[in-house]
Amino acid sequence: MSFCTFSHSAIAIATLLVGSFASAEEFRPNCESPSFPTPAPSEALGIDHQCGLVGSGGAEAKQNTAKNNFCATGEPKPITIEELKKLQTRVDNDHSINFGDRNTSLRHRGPTTNRGPLEAMGEGNVVTFRGFVLKARQEGHESVNCGQNVPDEAQFHDIHISLVAAKDVRDECSGIVAEMVPHHRPATWTQENVQKVADAALPVRVTGQLLFDSSHVPCERGNPVGSNPKRMSLWEVHPIYKFEICTSDCDGTGNWLDLDAWAKQH
Repeated sequence: MSFCTFSHSAIAIATLLVGSFASAEEFRPNCESPSFPTPAPSEALGIDHQCGLVGSGGAEAKQNTAKNNFCATGEPKPITIEELKKLQTRVDNDHSINFGDRNTSLRHRGPTTNRGPLEAMGEGNVVTFRGFVLKARQEGHESVNCGQNVPDEAQFHDIHISLVAAKDVRDECSGIVAEMVPHHRPATWTQENVQKVADAALPVRVTGQLLFDSSHVPCERGNPVGSNPKRMSLWEVHPIYKFEICTSDCDGTGNWLDLDAWAKQH
């Protein structure tokens, strides 16, 4: 290879790298002290340099920003399946709130861009749900995580967690959803480790932001609608700030370990 050829190749590669870096967007929360999960990753994650708060933007921009909100503050409020079901009913009765994957005679499809009515119902509050993990799934490309603009690898995508009220509940349509987002996610926060918690049938406490996912519809009469994820309410814990597992005295105060400590023991 001649020096001239090498120089042109090097310039081409450098230009490509600079162009890629310039087009990437840093993930910057809208607060000085975000509630990132602990422990912090040992090094900055790739997605934090490639995908910002709005994800892919467009029609999903406002909802994506809400999904990536680590800035909710205040004392976590305990929340139950029944309360989340009642919140869904309130949304059902307010036809000004768009949601779902298609237009109907009552409302337009989601995502809803006016989050005001949802915030009045509690979106953006810090909540804690206590229950059991039924199933953990690794998600793929989504607008919130910049879709096809990031690698199709687990560390760039959400972990979708189905939560239920009791360990004998096996129907996802009776549960709710919580999401571990990829931004600032600890190395031990994996689908495999969360599924281990599910298989162990141990109680969990999931703390994070209360969010309404207006891109879907909940189950109807105990059955999923089309390809929509199974859940009884579109209100979810998203993103998760803290994930804890009860190891003993679970009918009392409980001895709780965060997922990182529990995973290292299992």
